[in-house]
Amino acid sequence: MKKILKFFISSVVRLHYKRNGVIFSNIKALGIPKIRNKGKILIGNNCTIKSGILFNPTFNISKTILTTEKDDSILTIGNNVGISNTILYAAKSITIDDNVMLGAGVKIFDTDFHQIDPLDRLKGTGVIKMKPVHIKKNVFIGAGAMILKGVTIGENSVIGALSVVTKDVPENQIWAGNPARHVSDI
Repeated sequence: MKKILKFFISSVVRLHYKRNGVIFSNIKALGIPKIRNKGKILIGNNCTIKSGILFNPTFNISKTILTTEKDDSILTIGNNVGISNTILYAAKSITIDDNVMLGAGVKIFDTDFHQIDPLDRLKGTGVIKMKPVHIKKNVFIGAGAMILKGVTIGENSVIGALSVVTKDVPENQIWAGNPARHVSDI
């Protein structure tokens, strides 16, 4: 009976991904994420995506949120990626390479969401800045960390819990803090 229930729940979750236009082949989906897909969401093989407190009660009670904001926005998740109660918001482009682990409550944004100039905000004019984010292979991002627009995190690097990453991180380094800074080499 337990196997039948698990299969049924897994089928419902996979249907949720498909209904929202997510392209995937083999994912382990635990819980139902919030998906807003106006562009393209691509998920590689053997990914685990946890959404909700039942599947990771260690950090927060939020769900995983996958968003592509516009028809030319793209969110690409590589193979063997682990995601847990994470927000991925692509106004332009977020690329997560293979073997990346995103701890509970990680947030990755490629946009400022609004104009920086207060007069532009009041008038609803001006440019909203967007720059692609790229998380390279074998990166681990600790719980609650935030990765902001335009950042590339180099292969094998580690981002400490609750860090705010505002600039590129070279490969094989550990960064932590707010704003995140180089702590040590791997």
